[in-house]
Formats: sequence, structure tokens, C-alpha cells
Amino acid sequence: MGGTFNHSTTQFPLTGAHTTTACSACHADGVYNGKPTTCVSCHQTDYNNTATPKHSSAGFPTDCQ
Repeated sequence: MGGTFNHSTTQFPLTGAHTTTACSACHADGVYNGKPTTCVSCHQTDYNNTATPKHSSAGFPTDCQ
């Protein structure tokens, strides 16, 4: 809501597309402290729906490495 926060002082500094993502995209639940920082914690649906190739069938890890 117009506030500012320096994410680079946290365990999850924002990089890449995360730098332009609205705070509410990750914090709509009102949780700010203690959110999981694994890729899959927010991107499980993306992982499951990727079809070329299907990540789960191809055995891709969920850590985005």
C-alpha cells in the first residue's frame, strides 16, 4: 500500500523478475516474517503446468537450478 521495504536486508533479497513484482503477489496472506524462500513454495503451479518438457515427468528438480 505504498510502503517501502529494503528486501536486500532479508534472507530473500529480490532479484530478476522479483524486483518488479508487487508485494501483494507474495504477501497477500498478510505473512511477512517467516515466508518460505524456496522457488517451489510460490511456483509449484508453474512447475506442474510446464509442458515443454513436463518438468515432473522429466524429473526436473524443484529448486530451479
